[in-house]
Amino acid sequence: MYCLFCHQLIEHGLSWQTILPKLDPICPNCAQLLAPIHLPTCDYCGRDDHISCLDCKRWRPSQLLCYNRSVFRYNTFLKEVIARWKFRGDYQLYALFVHSFQARFNQYFSELPKHTWLVPIPLSEKRLAHRSFNQAEALASLLPRTTVPLLKRLEGEKQSKKTRKHRLAMRNPFLYQGSQEDVDFAQPIVLIDDIYTTGTTIHHAAQRLRAAGHQKVYSFTLAR
Repeated sequence: MYCLFCHQLIEHGLSWQTILPKLDPICPNCAQLLAPIHLPTCDYCGRDDHISCLDCKRWRPSQLLCYNRSVFRYNTFLKEVIARWKFRGDYQLYALFVHSFQARFNQYFSELPKHTWLVPIPLSEKRLAHRSFNQAEALASLLPRTTVPLLKRLEGEKQSKKTRKHRLAMRNPFLYQGSQEDVDFAQPIVLIDDIYTTGTTIHHAAQRLRAAGHQKVYSFTLAR
């Protein structure tokens, strides 16, 4: 087996298996560059450092989200991995996180019922056509829950091009497209995305879901 990121041969049986659960296709050197979030210090957004959560002060009073949890810190290495995955079309890189993503989901959301729905953050039609895949849907496909496309995204500029100030000020880009007849508004929903940065995207999505009548909305992302 070769590392999907650096393409070096992976020799099994090394102690690097303690870093990530099971055998993800990532070598020891690359695995050590990841920064897993083991014990979140913020019970709302899921970050694990001691920097004041200014974003949480903004979002927590809205009560749109029960809480967010993430797998890794969004450090320099993970930023490069996600850039290659999302923007350079290296789709297979999502396999680097299969077991880690599954293990953390089971850890953080084990108390939610089996019928909990996953709602991947959607791309606009233009962005999806350009990229040919939705990274949030790829992550959701790794989890043992039903994925439901309750949201539609309007056209808009890429989030990666926006400053923090612009992200916080942006209008809600989502529309709710659930069917009133087919939806159980009491069952929990977990929003799935690749990165939680300012929380704007997640909370805009949660806003649409809560306005439609969904009572409990959580979120789970690869990076924080």
